[in-house]
Amino acid sequence: MRPNMKSIHILAVAATALLAGCATWTFEPTRSSKFVNERNEYILVDYGIEEHESTFIGPGGVKMPFRSKLKVRVEMPDGTRFVAYHNMSTEGRLYVSGNERWKFLEKGVAAYVAERAPDGKGYLLRYQGTLCASIHNPKNDRKHPPSGSSSTPHGFGHESTGPRDSDGPRTRDN
Repeated sequence: MRPNMKSIHILAVAATALLAGCATWTFEPTRSSKFVNERNEYILVDYGIEEHESTFIGPGGVKMPFRSKLKVRVEMPDGTRFVAYHNMSTEGRLYVSGNERWKFLEKGVAAYVAERAPDGKGYLLRYQGTLCASIHNPKNDRKHPPSGSSSTPHGFGHESTGPRDSDGPRTRDN
C-alpha cells in the first residue's frame, strides 16, 4: 500500500510539532526578560545555551559560517511559543527559529518579533515592545532563593499586569 501525499503531509506536520515541542520542554533558562508593548501586551523571553551553527549571507552573497551557543524561547501574548537560535546580524541580537518561521530581534531595550509572511516572501512584524523586567540566572536563583522570598521578582509572572512597587502605589509624598 502506497501512502498518499495528504498522509505524508500530516505525518510531517506532526513530527515537526513534536520536535518543536521537545525543544521547549528541555529548555533551561539562564536568564529571562519580559517586554511590554503600547497595548499593554507582554512577551516572555527565556535565554538559554545550546551549540548552533548557521550561515550568514553578507553583502554580495558571500556566505560565512556562524557558530553560537545562544538561544531563546519566546512566548507571545496569545500563548504561541517558539525557540530561536542566535544568528549573525548587523542590526542587533537576532534569533531565528529552526524552520525560519519566526525571528526575534533584540536591539538595546527594544524587542521585535516577526513571522514569515504567508506567501513566504519576507516577514511581518507581529510584536514590538520595550524591556520592562529582567531576572538573571533564574535557575541558580531557584536553587538558592533568599530565605522567605520568591526567586521571581514581584510582578514578573504570567498573572502580572506589569512591575509593581512592593510598598504600594507611589504618591507625590513618597
